[in-house]
Amino acid sequence: MSSINVFENLLLRYHENKLAHAFLLETNNEELCYKDVLELIKKMNCSFNYSNNCSLDCNICNLIDNNSLPSLITIVPDGQFIKKGQITDMMERFSTKPVFTKENIYVIREAERFNSSSANTLLKFLEEPEDNIIGIFITSNKENVISTIRSRCQIFSCIYDNNIIDCLDDNILTDVKLYLNSIYKNADDLLYNKTHMSGFYTDRKDWELFFKTMLYYLDDCYISERLDKVELVKNISKDKLIKIIVLIEDILKYIKSNGNIDLILDKFVIEMRNYYE
Repeated sequence: MSSINVFENLLLRYHENKLAHAFLLETNNEELCYKDVLELIKKMNCSFNYSNNCSLDCNICNLIDNNSLPSLITIVPDGQFIKKGQITDMMERFSTKPVFTKENIYVIREAERFNSSSANTLLKFLEEPEDNIIGIFITSNKENVISTIRSRCQIFSCIYDNNIIDCLDDNILTDVKLYLNSIYKNADDLLYNKTHMSGFYTDRKDWELFFKTMLYYLDDCYISERLDKVELVKNISKDKLIKIIVLIEDILKYIKSNGNIDLILDKFVIEMRNYYE
């Protein structure tokens, strides 16, 4: 089902009081899916007639945009896994009824990254659901989600079109293309990492978005005739481009597992040499 139909369906279920207390979204783009989840939560709770500029008038939408709505908690992996403490903190906060909204809502990104301890801690929420709590799980592969969690969720497939690159931040895309041009056939690529890229972002999530943007850009270059292809893409075979895409997927795993960013960047440029030397 397309992403638009999924979220329309969820909103309709909510207004008809048929929305499950927990649902799992399997998606091919976790970043955009999370963005759409936040839009869904706005539409569920907005006291005005929701619009894209609603946060200018609506306190609820404004609080969601600023990540400060008390009844909304987003949990992301702490290192390699979602930790037990993250779940117990959420359970403690949700031990009281919400003030601003009808429900307390928790969103768990990369839901495939529970360990047994954090999963067992969460099961009480799922096995004894309260009317005023909704759980939303996002994953790139539902089969990797612990079965005890998966079996207690209503599951939806949320697929985005391949032209997803058009929805990404233009400034980050510009940075990605500059980086690819700067390391392509550059004997000083390691030096470029140290002089230009080290400290380029201070937040690990920004590095993750940087390489995700690179991944989507190169994937789109592979499947379409983009007019803004960098020299690297123009001069290598599609077979090698696929290998670079696989490399970037590995780089994203290293970033998510708390690897040293400078070492990850050096690994990236060193392995990239194999595809254009």
